[in-house]
Amino acid sequence: MFIYGKAVCYQGYRKGQSPIEEIYPSKQQVLQDLLLLKDEFNYIRVYDTSPHTKDILEVIHKNNIDIKVMLSMYLFAEENHINHPIFGNESPKVLENNRVKNNNLCLEIIQLTKQYSNIIFSVSVGNEARSIWNFNRVSDKRIAELVSSLKKEILQPVTFCEEWKYWLTDLTLTAEAVDFISMHTYPVWNGINIDDAIAESNNHLNLLKIKYPSKHIIITEAGWPTKTDENKIPNEWATIDNQKKYYTEMNLWAKKNQTLVFIFEAFDELWKGSNNQNDPEKNWGLYYENKKRK
Repeated sequence: MFIYGKAVCYQGYRKGQSPIEEIYPSKQQVLQDLLLLKDEFNYIRVYDTSPHTKDILEVIHKNNIDIKVMLSMYLFAEENHINHPIFGNESPKVLENNRVKNNNLCLEIIQLTKQYSNIIFSVSVGNEARSIWNFNRVSDKRIAELVSSLKKEILQPVTFCEEWKYWLTDLTLTAEAVDFISMHTYPVWNGINIDDAIAESNNHLNLLKIKYPSKHIIITEAGWPTKTDENKIPNEWATIDNQKKYYTEMNLWAKKNQTLVFIFEAFDELWKGSNNQNDPEKNWGLYYENKKRK
């Protein structure tokens, strides 16, 4: 479905910047990032329709940067988790308002895909909205409806991005609706060491191919952290050497199998996770936050 190339997930938040605080990188900072990435990557994936994403698209357009974008929308919760150990419940009114927000985000996606039709090569209606860790939960039926709604209005193929295992259990209707399936695979989160990581990711993909033999499947997140708070990932696993090994071997696997794989991620994002600077959520980047390559 897609021409094979190297791909990476990108957000450009520096120290002191955050989508939560709505403090975004400048266009000059975005340009700095993209000039670093353009010679190595053919594709980037972004996560929302925020001012940051709009700046990314504008900078690519105005500077004729040869890189294609998977555009995504940030889904708001439309249903509550049942008996979740941490998350509480939103009121029916809030959930209904969120449904309206998500419909409006679809309209924004449509506008952006038409404005930047030569840059945006595909669209995802959301990210990990079925994962147990995500408060912003949306049903399989509703995700499928959003996919179908967008497909009527845009030319780009439409997908949804989710961890591999939820495609096996939670996303039957969505799998039928999407033009292609986008799966995430993180062996390190599943207790798999670096030597077995690529085989584990390959196994995840094969399980999806068996369940959905008629669907094209790509990997929209795969990566390895360079630091850990040792809560779930051992300290000796989260190293630069292991990240380099995973990155190198995953790229070889992707080229051999002509499968699009988005490495997570381009740059460390210090706004994520806990206050612990070793929290792995802050340390997936191929580059440090200061743009120095690891």
